[in-house]
Amino acid sequence: MNDDFQCAGLMKRIGEKMEKGANERFGDRHGVTFTQMQMLMAIHQMGKDSIPLKVLEKHFEVAQSTAAGVIVRLEKKGLVEGFTPKEDKRLKYVRLTEKGKELCKAAEQDKDIGEQILLAALDEQEREQFYHLLVKINDSMK
Repeated sequence: MNDDFQCAGLMKRIGEKMEKGANERFGDRHGVTFTQMQMLMAIHQMGKDSIPLKVLEKHFEVAQSTAAGVIVRLEKKGLVEGFTPKEDKRLKYVRLTEKGKELCKAAEQDKDIGEQILLAALDEQEREQFYHLLVKINDSMK
């Protein structure tokens, strides 16, 4: 490998382009950032009525204050509700509102468009290989 082969920088640029595209296609229209949409989709995909904030912190590998800040902004937009269970007031749970659920359904379609754009230059075999390599890299960095 020569010195010009910088995978981390290239992956960062690809990620930034994907985020910019997602914001242009979806976020700007619906008033949510890419990060906020990721949080909403995680809650939606976990398929439970409510999710402890701690679970979201671990899922995204972020500090409590970061996760809480995103949730507060989503609450202000009417997309989630935060609450504490009666049995343990130290915990905070989050659930999607109807508006949040509707937005997640629309985001599923946009996510598919983003994937198509990302993978457009690859044939089916290359797509599978690329996916398996990404999983391998991700797992090795834990």
